[in-house]
Amino acid sequence: MTIFVYGELCKPLVLLEILGRVPSSEPALLDGFSRKVNPETGYFHAVRHPTDLISGLLLKSIKMKELEKLDCFENLEGGEYERIKADVKTLRSLTKKTAWVYVAT
Repeated sequence: MTIFVYGELCKPLVLLEILGRVPSSEPALLDGFSRKVNPETGYFHAVRHPTDLISGLLLKSIKMKELEKLDCFENLEGGEYERIKADVKTLRSLTKKTAWVYVAT
């Protein structure tokens, strides 16, 4: 499966610590969202905004166990983020792909 990331999860060292590897990736854009800093945590989160877009990475070949680790890192149970499916546009091929993305609740 694929996941679109736009903050801490774009950093290879963070991915290596969480997943034990750095998945292959490609640059991509998420349309209809804006990247904002959460003043309470200092981390970015995506909020819906009809005219904005977020640049980030499309991580490829994510396994279910890895997705669970990423969910834990993003503290889905804590309620700050939710994981949704969204269309992203890859920059290399300019094609749309569906990917998981963590957005603000």
